[in-house]
Amino acid sequence: MIKVKCHCSAVSLNIAADVPLSLTSCNCSICSSYGVLWAYFQPKQIEVIANKSNLVEYSWGDKSLTFVRCKHCGCVSHWRSLDASADRMAVNARLFQGLDFNKLPISHFDGANTWRYLD
Repeated sequence: MIKVKCHCSAVSLNIAADVPLSLTSCNCSICSSYGVLWAYFQPKQIEVIANKSNLVEYSWGDKSLTFVRCKHCGCVSHWRSLDASADRMAVNARLFQGLDFNKLPISHFDGANTWRYLD
């Protein structure tokens, strides 16, 4: 079980999975602005524990994803697809409790231009 909490603990997630083998850094304008490292899971593996009034969602561009952050401290916790059939969700690994994410390999995704992994 992976535990995730925002800075003020108003938003937390429990992930019923092992620590991922790698993380993803995306260079698109929003991911770069947020400074996140993404870990990917199936939505059914993730339990979001928060009062809905503590969550703020933001979608832009083609509106295929919504980014979720804490209303109080501003930490981005995850994104989810707005397509109900999608089977992938991303969690901000910088918020993982007790994980040294610097020990995991980081893949670089070119979300700004080619939509391909660079390495």
